[in-house]
Amino acid sequence: MESEGKVCHNLGYAHYCLGNYQDAVKYYEQDLALAKDLHDKLSQAKAYCNLGLAFKALGDFAKAEECQKYLLSLAQSLNNAQARFRALGNLGDIFVCKKDVAGAIQFYEQQLALAHQVKERRMEACAYAALGATYRLVQKYDKALGYHTQELEVYQELGDVPGECKAHGHLAAVYMALGKYAMAFKSYEEQLELGRRLKDPVVEAQVYGNMGITKMNVGVMEEAIGYLEQQLATLQQLSGNEAVMDRGRAYGNLGDCYEALGDFEEAIKYYDQYLSVAQSLNRMQDQEKAYRGLGNGHRAMGNLQQSLVCFEKRLVVAHELGECGGKAQAYGELGALHSQLGNYEQAISCLERPAGHRP
Repeated sequence: MESEGKVCHNLGYAHYCLGNYQDAVKYYEQDLALAKDLHDKLSQAKAYCNLGLAFKALGDFAKAEECQKYLLSLAQSLNNAQARFRALGNLGDIFVCKKDVAGAIQFYEQQLALAHQVKERRMEACAYAALGATYRLVQKYDKALGYHTQELEVYQELGDVPGECKAHGHLAAVYMALGKYAMAFKSYEEQLELGRRLKDPVVEAQVYGNMGITKMNVGVMEEAIGYLEQQLATLQQLSGNEAVMDRGRAYGNLGDCYEALGDFEEAIKYYDQYLSVAQSLNRMQDQEKAYRGLGNGHRAMGNLQQSLVCFEKRLVVAHELGECGGKAQAYGELGALHSQLGNYEQAISCLERPAGHRP
């Protein structure tokens, strides 16, 4: 029966990794039932943890929370600090998904208190990272900066290079949000150096992309292009949908750079590549951005009919996404273009629409 439980666990994990969350739930539930039959509390704890993660991935936060609370209860009865820490973190993550940030912070603070109590520095760093990220969500950047600085200090003290690497990225994200681009760039440089030491192309590609975006924010487009091209070159080593989508977004950012430089022909080439990737992966938000870039590029080159087609397609995607701001902007762009083409009735129709669509 014990080996049967292992099989169920492994099947559940495989389906979870593949994104087949319903199947993962089915196998984790079997794993849990077998652990209960054996009165094996540790295996029950593991099964509840995994089951909760699968329910969270499905968006069933009530069941996810219930599972993690069972894990917490079992961890306390087993006096297992590691499992308690995991349960508190998982509960915090669920509350973030539920947009209950205050609730999430309480769980992460309990994590930190537990880490201090058991004098486990790695746990401490993990709790600092979670608290920093959560305060970043609610734009309390001073607090976020404090927690991520403590996270970095702990990882440096431990000589934990992957942890240090992540912490520099977290600090850079806070500096970006604060508009402190020079500080952000410095943190990204530190992160890139560590990513190279780790020989981790995923980190390197991500950092090159972020460095490019930082340079875009300060209007140094030529330097931004250099970093984005390095990001693309590094992404060539990687496979999988996320790497493909990252390539697409790099094309989109390159399009923005060339548009800002007034090289609309080059911008259009990159936006076309961005659109192709977004369509292949059915990423609607990225399709909307690509259509907008193409519409602006064609309009700037005087290809008004092509621009019109792009803006109309953007509007269709914006409606599918159901975002009020996106729809309002799409109607505004279409209205301005119809006016430019002399289609005044269509222009008025479009320009009157956004008022009813603003949030």
